Amino acid sequence: MRKKSQRWYFFSFLSMLVLILSACAAQGTPTQQQPSSDKPVSGGTWVDDIGNEPDSLIPNGGSQTFNTLVDQALYSPAFVGDYNGKITPYLVTEVPTLQNGGVSQDLKTWTFKIRPGVKWSDGQPLTAEDFDYTWKLWNNPDFGAANTTGLDQITSADVSSDKLSITFHLKEAFAPFLAVWTDGGLAPLPKHHFGSMAPASILKSKENLNPSVTSGPFMMAESVPGDHYTVVKNPNYWRASEGLPHLDKIVFKVIANQDTILKDFQSGSSTSGWFLDVSKTESYKALNGYKLVVNPNASNFETLVLNFNDPILGKFPEVRKAIAMSIDHDTLIKTARKGQALPLCTDHGKAYNPGYQADAPCPTFDKAAANQLLDQNGWVKGSDGVRAKNGMRLEFRYSTTSGKPWRDADELINQDSLKDVGIKIDIENHPADEFFGPFMNGGKHQIAEFENSWVYDPDDYSLLGCNAIPKGGKQGSNWSFWCNQEAEKLFKQEQQSADPQVRQDAFNKLHQLYLTEFPIIVLYSPADIAVVKNTAHNYAPGPTGASETVNVWDWWCTGGQC
Repeated sequence: MRKKSQRWYFFSFLSMLVLILSACAAQGTPTQQQPSSDKPVSGGTWVDDIGNEPDSLIPNGGSQTFNTLVDQALYSPAFVGDYNGKITPYLVTEVPTLQNGGVSQDLKTWTFKIRPGVKWSDGQPLTAEDFDYTWKLWNNPDFGAANTTGLDQITSADVSSDKLSITFHLKEAFAPFLAVWTDGGLAPLPKHHFGSMAPASILKSKENLNPSVTSGPFMMAESVPGDHYTVVKNPNYWRASEGLPHLDKIVFKVIANQDTILKDFQSGSSTSGWFLDVSKTESYKALNGYKLVVNPNASNFETLVLNFNDPILGKFPEVRKAIAMSIDHDTLIKTARKGQALPLCTDHGKAYNPGYQADAPCPTFDKAAANQLLDQNGWVKGSDGVRAKNGMRLEFRYSTTSGKPWRDADELINQDSLKDVGIKIDIENHPADEFFGPFMNGGKHQIAEFENSWVYDPDDYSLLGCNAIPKGGKQGSNWSFWCNQEAEKLFKQEQQSADPQVRQDAFNKLHQLYLTEFPIIVLYSPADIAVVKNTAHNYAPGPTGASETVNVWDWWCTGGQC
């Protein structure tokens, strides 16, 4: 999940759960950089500015967007997404399909064939036993996995005698199962290293931000939380014989201040940066020796989440609807995003098929109607212009991740608009690691804004499903704390079918619920921009929620000088 950050994707189940993305470029979006066809050279240190501090560098250990950027360098997953968002085999030798027998007709049995000879960075073999250990660990509430959607469907798994194959048995059909194991943020963990540790202690240990045993193209060399994470070439990487990775070293430099990131580019001290401040687009374009890039397949949604545990937001639907009717989407896109976004009112953009609904019943921006709705329901404006009823006042905290100027602009625009309908907004922002950690999981928010994506499948249970609600110390990403039994049935419908039309019907009905009850209010679909040096090659961020580094092993620099 995202968060975070979002993107939209085109899912084709006829080719067995493989995502095919169609181009969906935002208005005014700069030209994308395709993967380079030049002959690469080895060597060099690449400096990548990342916008926030990771909260975990153990796969599925945290919900921060920037976790995955580093995880892609450190770990080898079963599958990876390519530049177009298509799921491709990585540690697994082939994508399981109905045709090759990797998936049963009822979508309840899935077999992964593991590449032989793969090793962990400490030289120990990586086998199917590591996959078996990992799904059990992630499902253990003591571990505190960021997401267990799909994993919680596994009832058992069979490891072959040669330890090069694992067959998962699910209690119910689950169409998005491949996405559960795609990209570095969902890579298997080393059983021989973590198996002796209590699950509850893993994310509390020094390994959380300084993992010592990894499987990817790089391994950790230096971990300085709040400043930088340096990874160096892993000699035991399973593709080392191909000359991969090309780079000797990557420094992931933590810089939450977007002004500082721009200064890094102006001084030439950083090689790349992603998820950048769109208000500085013209400044990025004016940089000497750099290019502005974006993946046109990217499909994200910026959303407001309304906390249903709040005594007003959770109990008075007219208040939630009035908020939705008071969102000026056009101004948000033109002013806050500088045109770098597309209109959207559901969590599925045009690139999703199934998923996108062209005729979704979007709320009309109409402050007069919102005022009338609140009047009719007894919410009376006081002398200060703020509405109240029975001692309850329409004043809410609006929070997002600090250091994101376009979100600051969103807040001010929405604050001004809601003031006109008698709703007072108090802005209270937090660093990303706190925002997506104790603040959101602890339900301390009232209205919260972030960007999200569904990665390689349109299934949106992780944001709005009942079992995705954080509780009892368990992480989750249903931060609306909304649990709807009709929605639960529709989630099952879309998760358990390979028929695109069946899934689309379920998504349409889910959209109707979202646009009636408003657990979320989608603001727009943003285009996330990146900057990279002209001397850097194969920098081609994928279309998923956190895929700047989706092909990090292929990055290289002219003459080995970054």
